[in-house]
Amino acid sequence: MLGLDRITPGVRQILWLVLLGWLWQALGSLVVPGEWLAGIPQSVLSGQVWRLLSYPLAGGLTFNTVITGFFFLPFACSVENSLGTVRFRRLFWGSVLLAGVVNQLVNFLAPSIALVGLLVPTLAVGTAFALLNWRETIFLMMVLPLKVPVVLAITCIGLLLTTPPVGWAALFSPMLLATMMIKRNWLMQMEAFSKPASGRRRSRLGNDYKGPKVSPIRPNFRGPEISEAEARVDQILDKLRHEGMASLTADEKEVLDSHSKRLRHGDERM
Repeated sequence: MLGLDRITPGVRQILWLVLLGWLWQALGSLVVPGEWLAGIPQSVLSGQVWRLLSYPLAGGLTFNTVITGFFFLPFACSVENSLGTVRFRRLFWGSVLLAGVVNQLVNFLAPSIALVGLLVPTLAVGTAFALLNWRETIFLMMVLPLKVPVVLAITCIGLLLTTPPVGWAALFSPMLLATMMIKRNWLMQMEAFSKPASGRRRSRLGNDYKGPKVSPIRPNFRGPEISEAEARVDQILDKLRHEGMASLTADEKEVLDSHSKRLRHGDERM
């Protein structure tokens, strides 16, 4: 498990929300009887639409929620470090909302399952982790070394065997969303909530944990095109580093001298 100082900002915020959900489970029911957070399809249809987003906070302090949190924490922190806080939040809440809506649509055909706990976002961030670390090996339950694709396959088989068919669409939809976001940059390049707010206050959603807010996940490492003259200067500098000043010809020294004069006068054009 990660130390508290290594938990990323987006994950830390989610953990606080889950803690508040646990407190509501323990104390809120004394004031307002009944479950007010779980994604119960019939309750959503009655007008309690907040359940489409609140059900990850409704697990309570049970064995299942602790185990799910055990898997969620390291995967989520790793994904947030790779994508940045803004993109991580889009992945987390986007998967939660998508699964909730899909579950409601399934409910029109047959009674669907109630969504409770962190399982849905764990599937989303777990899929994102797998796609970002496809060739890596992880230790299942900290003991069994397995390749990431094998772990993903075991997860899918486990969902098919342990979940009733009416729940498959809701549980596999966040995995599909994560695949589209990682492989196709879907929702990753959105400008919304990524630019500074006007005035002194800046958008809190604009504070990426790492890297630019709207740059591609797989940036073009070739960099900008350079002119022939710039390429010539680079070749001469490389030769200078490896062979010394004595190895330069008179023409090469003249090129470097001209380049240094341009830099001193603030003109970097070649």
